[in-house]
Amino acid sequence: MIKAVLFDLDDTLYDYEKTHKKAMKEVYTFLKKEINLSQKKFLELFKKSKEEVKMELEGTASSHNRVLYFQRFVEKTHGTLEASLVKKLYRTYWDFFIKDMKIGGGVLETLKELKKRNMKIIIVSDMTTYVQLRKIIKLKINNYVDYLVTSEETGSEKPHSIMFLQGLRKVNSLPSEAIMVGDSRNKDVVGANSVGIKTIWITKEKNFPKEKGFKKPTYIIKKISEVLKIVEDLNN
Repeated sequence: MIKAVLFDLDDTLYDYEKTHKKAMKEVYTFLKKEINLSQKKFLELFKKSKEEVKMELEGTASSHNRVLYFQRFVEKTHGTLEASLVKKLYRTYWDFFIKDMKIGGGVLETLKELKKRNMKIIIVSDMTTYVQLRKIIKLKINNYVDYLVTSEETGSEKPHSIMFLQGLRKVNSLPSEAIMVGDSRNKDVVGANSVGIKTIWITKEKNFPKEKGFKKPTYIIKKISEVLKIVEDLNN
C-alpha cells in the first residue's frame, strides 16, 4: 500500500525556469540604473558567479543560495563588497520570483485528491528552507503538504539517501509504502530508487531514453494528474 507521496518542488509543481528568467529580467532592469552593464554581460557574469559558488559548495544547500551568487557577481563588477547592492539584488530577485510564480496545471487538484485518500504528502527539495516555505505559501498548497525536507535541513542534497529517508521518517513510512515524483532522473529518480522507493519521472521529453539501474524510473508521466491513477493501481 502506498501511504506517502514525495514530491520535488521546482519544475515539478510549477515552472521554475520560466519564473527564474522573468525574475532575472527584473534584476537587470534594477541593476542598469546602478551601473553601465549590458544584459549579455550581466548574464555572463551571473552565470560565472553561480558556477563558481556551486563548484565550491557542491552538495550543500548553500550552493543554491542566490545571495552568494549576487555577492560574487558584485565582487566581480565592483571589486568590493557593496553590501547594500547585494541585498537589493537578492531581494529584487526573490520578490519578483515569488510574485510571478504560478502553480502547474492539475497540481492543486492532484494534491487535494491525494489528501482525500489519506495520503501523506512530503516535499523533498534542494534549497534553503525559508525560500521553499515562501514558495509553498505562494502556490497555496500549504494545507495539502504535511512535511517539507530541504537540503539545508539534512546537510546533503539529492540524490543523497538522507533526503528521502528523512521524509519517510517524518511520516513513519517504509520505502515500500512511498512513491517519489520529480522531474530530475539524476536527483529524484536515482535518489529515491537507491533506497527502495518507487519513482515517477515527470517529463516533457518526447523520446524517453532507455535507462538502467537507479536512473530507470518505475513510471514515466507527462501530466501530474497521472500520479492519481498510478497510486490507485498500486493500492488495488
